[in-house]
Amino acid sequence: MPTFDYSAYNSSGKLLRGVISAESERLARKSLKEKKLLASSIKEIELASAKQKSIFSRQANFDNFDLSLLLHQQAILIQSGLPLEESLRMTIEQAETPKQRRMVESWRSEITEGRSFSEALRRSPYKIPEGVIAGVGVGEETGHLDKILMRLSDELSTSAENRKTVSRALIYPVTLVTVSIAMVSVMMVLVVPKITSVFASSNRELPWITELIIGISNFVQNFGSYLLIFAGVLFLTAKIGLKNSGLRLKFHDFLLRLPGFGRWIRMADISDWARNLGVLLNSGVPVLAALRISSAVVGNLSLKSDFDRVTESMRQGVSLHKALEKNLTESGFLVHMVGSGEASSELDKMLVRVAEYYAARLNNAVEVFLKLLNPMLILLMGAMILGIVAGIMLPIMDMNNTI
Repeated sequence: MPTFDYSAYNSSGKLLRGVISAESERLARKSLKEKKLLASSIKEIELASAKQKSIFSRQANFDNFDLSLLLHQQAILIQSGLPLEESLRMTIEQAETPKQRRMVESWRSEITEGRSFSEALRRSPYKIPEGVIAGVGVGEETGHLDKILMRLSDELSTSAENRKTVSRALIYPVTLVTVSIAMVSVMMVLVVPKITSVFASSNRELPWITELIIGISNFVQNFGSYLLIFAGVLFLTAKIGLKNSGLRLKFHDFLLRLPGFGRWIRMADISDWARNLGVLLNSGVPVLAALRISSAVVGNLSLKSDFDRVTESMRQGVSLHKALEKNLTESGFLVHMVGSGEASSELDKMLVRVAEYYAARLNNAVEVFLKLLNPMLILLMGAMILGIVAGIMLPIMDMNNTI
């Protein structure tokens, strides 16, 4: 059912804002009128269409840390003895951003119509991860909603932090390289030609490094715009091509084979899969359903297909550690820990430990990589600038010596 973001005046003339679900804008206005509210504006909230990458990830237009905060607030308020509808009302009043307020208002609107919390999450205009909905549903059935909400909130935050490890690691190097390339390009196009034109008119023999700088400068001036156009076309072609599922699968398989970076992707995805599966099993979700949901968290399609085969093997009666051993390569620690968990009937706890292990390995690997990469990049960029300066200064010094 469509959901609308509205502004309306009550009988005392106070402007109220909220969210209402209705089949159409006309019916939404009718519902507001029945509540003695005069609609000022009504706008349908667009559903995001991005595919979920994790049961603890956010929809493309909603931050997962916000979702973690909202679940944490609900857990605390429910633990204090407040009814769910009242706790949602208090959360709306304390919302830090309009987006958070609209999110919680959409939940409360569904609950006041008689639906369960899990169903309200499923019908929310901001798509909630399936694993969170499943966990909340189990919490409602078992009467431990507050505990499950707290656990989901913690795991949501942890998984989000783990997901951002690789992207954060690349921010500084990419920024440094981009700024350096921009500076060098400006020098090559605007500064170097004006200075080297003096050398060219003197008909002197120039040092090899100066000849090299002049050659690069001429190339950038003559073909720089074509290179930018080519890069743009290449980017758009790759973006369109990756919409094809077959090409995207091959590209993801290629990423897994990259030295270093592929190992990071594998550790991040395995950590998410293990953590989500452990939380779902601990929350009481049936094994096959938990496996199906957990497979959906894996962002790399090649690795996801491996976990899908694990789920299918489990469906056929194979134990989890045997299914992992058969379908997942380079994951001996995961197989060993899962086998120990099955033998000791503590599979959920073992899976969480596996997630923590791979997350720690990923953080350590990224930290070591950055400690090595950053000085190397600084030295490389410094060498480039030094080369340009040397190419300009050497002929000038030679001319001064001649004079």
